[in-house]
Amino acid sequence: MTAEKIHARAMGLLFLALFLLFSLPGNLLAGTALVSGQYLSGAGQDIQLRITVASPSPTTLIVIQNLPIGTMIEAATPAFSQYDASKGEVKWLLTKVGPGSYSVTLRLQRAVASGAISGEIRYKEPASGRMINLPIRP
Repeated sequence: MTAEKIHARAMGLLFLALFLLFSLPGNLLAGTALVSGQYLSGAGQDIQLRITVASPSPTTLIVIQNLPIGTMIEAATPAFSQYDASKGEVKWLLTKVGPGSYSVTLRLQRAVASGAISGEIRYKEPASGRMINLPIRP
């Protein structure tokens, strides 16, 4: 009788594990993120970040680019929402985002060294409403 109780408990745990596994959102189950970011150019005067958004897409992305303090920006596409040169922090608020690929580019007054920048993408996961902070390094 003891062997049957252990066996029944193991089956119950297996059922619970399978239930939890299949109840995960599809993007977590497949091991893919809804949003990813990659530097196409992470040094020099031209900084370019490619952002890829999967479905179901978050509707808004906050993109943060960290530069060396005091860096002067000549141009940005799209236009940034905010830049604090004393912190070296550039922010974009991208709205009405859908699935696809997006590019954020900066033209700096002076070249920056490789490894001197970093970025982050923030978004709200549509399924759970959880805020995601995705760090990006060149």
